[in-house]
Amino acid sequence: MADSGDTIQAIASYLGVKCGKITYDGIERIPVTKGKTGTRKGFMTITKHLVRAADKQQLIGTCAEDKAAVDQWLEYRVCTMDRCPSKSDMEVILTDLNTFLADKVYFLRHHLTVIDLALYYGLHKTLTGLTFYDKQNYVHVSRWFNNIQQERSIRQSFPEVTFSKTKLYSGSAH
Repeated sequence: MADSGDTIQAIASYLGVKCGKITYDGIERIPVTKGKTGTRKGFMTITKHLVRAADKQQLIGTCAEDKAAVDQWLEYRVCTMDRCPSKSDMEVILTDLNTFLADKVYFLRHHLTVIDLALYYGLHKTLTGLTFYDKQNYVHVSRWFNNIQQERSIRQSFPEVTFSKTKLYSGSAH
């Protein structure tokens, strides 16, 4: 699982804003940033502040229902994914996410949100470590993840995760 500070940095880079130095508070390692406009504490608070600073409010929802869903998924990232102690726990999380994504392209409606960014960066290390067989077991997570990583500005310097051993098209004519 990715460190929440690394995810915050990656989201800030994608948004084109600076998040400043990230420190951690307490044994739970709650991220804290200090800036000209004050101190922000907690993954959700910092992430939503970055989105607002980039003036991309559509990434955190435009109606009350969407904003609540964004809050719930960011809380899920912190409470469930970031505190995942074992491989078997991660398998449960991947199974749950796979079921949720069965009929969806993105986590919220039909467009990219900060949920997709937070979960993409949070799952990158895990999906990189899976075998091709394991990735096939989580076909909907794999499809979603592959879709997200196709946008170079999201992937940044993260290595592209391969989902198929067979190259279907070489890029040249017969």
